[in-house]
Amino acid sequence: MAPELGPGHAFSHITAAILHGWPLIGPAPDRVHVVDLDATSVTHRLGVVRHAPQDAVPIDLTHQFRGVRVTSPLATAVLVATTCEPSTAAVAIDGGVRSASVDPAPLQLALPDPPARGSRQAQLVVTALDARHESVGESYTAIRLVELGIGLVEPQYEFRLPDGTIRRVDFWISSLGVVLEFDGQQKYVDPTMLAGRDAAQVLWQEKIREDQLRALPEVRTVIRVTWWHLAEPERLRALLRQHGVRV
Repeated sequence: MAPELGPGHAFSHITAAILHGWPLIGPAPDRVHVVDLDATSVTHRLGVVRHAPQDAVPIDLTHQFRGVRVTSPLATAVLVATTCEPSTAAVAIDGGVRSASVDPAPLQLALPDPPARGSRQAQLVVTALDARHESVGESYTAIRLVELGIGLVEPQYEFRLPDGTIRRVDFWISSLGVVLEFDGQQKYVDPTMLAGRDAAQVLWQEKIREDQLRALPEVRTVIRVTWWHLAEPERLRALLRQHGVRV
């Protein structure tokens, strides 16, 4: 249960992101964040972090989410992008983009300019956002690719096979000839995604699909990324290098 807010306060930062229903990777924060219009500095007390308002971030105390006073999606996205780890921020805000509560274009304009605190990491975050990312795993993959300096990545790219069949992939890096797929465990265990098939059938169909992609002249390699690779950027870097991608 959220603590009761006094006048001039609203839940903010990562707390607001959670209240908006955006995804969170890693453990839940052990402190509640609020913005206090009367505060002039950040204070920590009894598990609550009170933030002074920022001139560049408009705070609308009339905004509510399911009856709870909370910073607006745009203000929340700015605060999260400038204060959280880029991977945490990108995954959370991309959830807002996916649900259409955040538009990356206005968010880009609302971000503080360098050398303001958090401005550089926020630019990394906004670069990774895309409404075409279909899952938390894809959002996580996108920000890791940005952190490793891999640009011009096309999400949900469609290839046409010689027989006319369309094969859509999570990411296509055309400059490298690399198809990159986030390989989550869910596709092998979730009854909805299995659609009446068993895990062995899904695995076999994935193999056939991958063979079809590898046979295309423009595709040099197919790389499957798991949650384990994303947890540490160096693991993803090592995986890419194993496939001849210099990062």
